[in-house]
Amino acid sequence: MNSVIRQLLLHTLFPLIIGFLIYFFFRPNVWFVQFLWNKEAMISLTEMNGVQKLLIFSGPDFCWAYSLSSALFIWEKWQGSAIRYFPLVVLLLVVGAELIQFVLTSFFTPDWMDIFAALSAFILSYLLIRRQHDEK
Repeated sequence: MNSVIRQLLLHTLFPLIIGFLIYFFFRPNVWFVQFLWNKEAMISLTEMNGVQKLLIFSGPDFCWAYSLSSALFIWEKWQGSAIRYFPLVVLLLVVGAELIQFVLTSFFTPDWMDIFAALSAFILSYLLIRRQHDEK
């Protein structure tokens, strides 16, 4: 299998699937969960510890931010050259998508942990993909 396709599957599609599964099977008050099991979620909010809450509420944000960052870094690597300020553009995109929620509070629920998750995902993606490319 082509290394670019392998990287795309591992670093973009797989995290999106994991985020989807977390969001739709474990988040309370999601219509899909209520339809399937006729209850709030597989685990109730009162039964969750801090780590479980972090994974369930910020995990999907981490997954999509990692997936997007990775896809952009893989694209940059595939097109053949490192773009000077590209990591800054990617960072602004993934963190900005979370920050805009503070402006559009009637549509979104802003959360500082989601911003931390997006920032962490960007850093991990940068270290695993972009930095690896820069070292070659």
